[in-house]
Amino acid sequence: MQQQENLETSTGHGLGRIELDLSRPAKTFVPTAALDACESYRDAVRLAWESRANQGMTQRFLGVACALYAPHVSDYLAKDAVDSKGNRRRDLPAEKIDEFERVVGNRAVSQYLMRKAMLTIMEEVIAARAA
Repeated sequence: MQQQENLETSTGHGLGRIELDLSRPAKTFVPTAALDACESYRDAVRLAWESRANQGMTQRFLGVACALYAPHVSDYLAKDAVDSKGNRRRDLPAEKIDEFERVVGNRAVSQYLMRKAMLTIMEEVIAARAA
């Protein structure tokens, strides 16, 4: 059964409707050049958000669709890792990466983590078969 989420948003020209198919995993990979610019996990999360398949998606919808605590979503997507009071901002929890990527429609976070670990999918398959 295919699950579809609908979100109505108000735009400057009246109401628009956003239809997202959240039943399928994200298949889109971000360009290598964009990923090269990521210096941190936070940068990769922001890249995934900025490259989302539906630019009309709000942070509020993201929070609902991923079952994230709404006030924390702005922390996850903030550019700076430290707020104006000097407190460290929260990072997107690891257990939410798959759902986050499914909703935004790309694999930027997974791509970043694989690069950081210097692991390719093929290396993982070879290691699993050798074990």
